[in-house]
Amino acid sequence: MKRALNGKGVFVGILILLSAMFPTHVVGAAGWWENVKVKGNLRYRHEMINKEDKDVRHRDRIRARVGIFTKANEKIDIGIQLATGSDDPASTNQTLDGAFSTKNIGIDLAYFEYKPSKLKGLKVVGGKFKNQFFKPGKSELIWDGDLNLEGSAVTFNHNSDNFGLTLIGSGLWIEERSSSDDSYLLSGQSIAKLHFNEGKTNIAFGGGFFNYVNALGFQPFYDDEEPMGNSIVVDSNNYAYANDFKLIELFTEATHRFNNIPATIMFDYVTNSGADSLNTGWLVGLRVGKAKKIGSWEFRYNYRELEKDAVIGTFSDSDFRGGGTNGKGHEIGGAYQLLKNTAFKSTYFINEIGIDKNNTEDFKRLQVDLQLKF
Repeated sequence: MKRALNGKGVFVGILILLSAMFPTHVVGAAGWWENVKVKGNLRYRHEMINKEDKDVRHRDRIRARVGIFTKANEKIDIGIQLATGSDDPASTNQTLDGAFSTKNIGIDLAYFEYKPSKLKGLKVVGGKFKNQFFKPGKSELIWDGDLNLEGSAVTFNHNSDNFGLTLIGSGLWIEERSSSDDSYLLSGQSIAKLHFNEGKTNIAFGGGFFNYVNALGFQPFYDDEEPMGNSIVVDSNNYAYANDFKLIELFTEATHRFNNIPATIMFDYVTNSGADSLNTGWLVGLRVGKAKKIGSWEFRYNYRELEKDAVIGTFSDSDFRGGGTNGKGHEIGGAYQLLKNTAFKSTYFINEIGIDKNNTEDFKRLQVDLQLKF
């Protein structure tokens, strides 16, 4: 018999587990409870999808996340977060359907974060954790915004009044196979930041390298029947990647505050040296304002082109062109802060699918969100 997962029971169980793992004397005389932070958010979304030669689709979706974050000791933090949705790596959305059926919940984050006191600026993260890579202007050219990574990453930050440097290295697990080679990602990124006008103007630039080991000839990641726009070969009715993925990324971001209103322009470029053609992507965009205080607002716009084998389609933006690569087009969005911790947001995609062909398909997506957090 299928049984609903009791959210309160899970929450209490995690607290008991933390209490057993990290007793009072480890985190200080004040007790472990004073070191625990509980954070969460809920998003209610109405979505319209209009794809050429198909009926217009309307659906309502929710995304709920709740996390517990605490200290194991003075140097190590840990976090555990649960979220709605399926096991899709790029989405924790849950569509409201299925005749009022109970919705799924799973582990969205489970990580430790180590900051050695003798090495200022160094951070080591392991487990299932938030994406550590810098994304100019929150670009989703390579990475979907909801994608959480698995494995380990090392970050080093050095900051002064006018200059900052960040170095990131990681080893990430993608597919573990009992009867063949594993697939994993080795990657590095460096970001330089310049600060002017007493911090009102900031420029960031840098690049990264992302080497997917054992992609060529292996089935598409996560869903072996859905390559998400990437080129494939078919062998015995099985799909397999037709190329390696060795990505080189270059980016820049410039931000200036006009009377406390931030404005950011960004450029993100990626090329895949593991493919001979259809292997580049780029994004240029603008963000103005920030919806944080009641009555504040923000606006964003970007245009991108992403060829078939520029990136792994499974991990790129799951909303643009319906998810994946081989598309181009506009993204327009904005937000307004209605109340404390309550914002109204909207995003509209005007895209084309199949840019490797002479005849592309039109794709439009409208998302209207109510976002709440605590």
